[in-house]
Amino acid sequence: MALLLIVILLLITGFIFEKISRSIAEKIQPDGQFVEVENHKIHYLQEGKGGPTVVFETAFDPAGHLQWYHIQKNLPKTYTTFSYDRSGILWSERGTNPKTGEKMAEELHTLLEKSKAPKPYILVGHSFGGMLIRFFVQKYPADVAGVILVDSQYPADEKYLSPEMHKMVNQGLPGGFLQFANTFGMARLMFENMFPATTEYKFQNSVMPALLYKSADATLEEQDHMKSIKAEAAAINSFGSIPLCIITAGDKTRYNTFIKDQKLKSEMLQAWDKMQKDLLNLSTDSKQIIVPKSGHYINQDQPKIIEEAVNDMVKKVTVK
Repeated sequence: MALLLIVILLLITGFIFEKISRSIAEKIQPDGQFVEVENHKIHYLQEGKGGPTVVFETAFDPAGHLQWYHIQKNLPKTYTTFSYDRSGILWSERGTNPKTGEKMAEELHTLLEKSKAPKPYILVGHSFGGMLIRFFVQKYPADVAGVILVDSQYPADEKYLSPEMHKMVNQGLPGGFLQFANTFGMARLMFENMFPATTEYKFQNSVMPALLYKSADATLEEQDHMKSIKAEAAAINSFGSIPLCIITAGDKTRYNTFIKDQKLKSEMLQAWDKMQKDLLNLSTDSKQIIVPKSGHYINQDQPKIIEEAVNDMVKKVTVK
């Protein structure tokens, strides 16, 4: 009985803490602007002037545009850079559109049009975001001048993974538990230091957990659609001659914390290398950059590599 009372008190305390935290979070001023897309507002951050526009697409991640924040700030202002929060993430309203690859591409295109971002676009997608880019290229190829995939997911991963490994890497987040944790204040504590705990990332580490209560549901909703998104993305297997740069994580120890079995870890490393090389076949004009000292989040581990790749792509498509 005493234990039960303690648990109830902790839950009540957590619930009140979460309510107060949400009230404080509502006062945080957005760092970008808003555009109405199909009856809901989407938040975006635009820097620089003139074309082309470099458009950043985020991974399966509640941090939204914050994952690109420093890279975007460091890039030259002689061309436009554009990051945003997908519907329901951070400051973007959820709206009513389904979380399908095609609909997310349509929302992004409308956002770019309404914000008057100069064409053409260079699309930069990390992980899940790299997979979403396929839908945009398929639907609006004339608007796309180049693509950069940053350690992108490979939609048909079952081709290279054993059933055991495929199940492991596609099991997803525990949705029910995270929704419970989100209600009682635990989720914001769990994700408190999603970014490196340094002064440089103070802004991201303050905003992301504060607004997690908004982002969590939309992120889990994207997870619910992940299987169908992967199946549809796998059918989009050509960008034609659109210039493509594949940036691949090369740190051989990057799975040490997640995979303890040496055989499975070796399988994952080899499979990921094969999948990344296969991505080169998306375009007749493609190249790969392997980043030896980086894990999956290259935008945090080696952001300069991405910045250089973006500048190179801008030069390439501008000359062209």
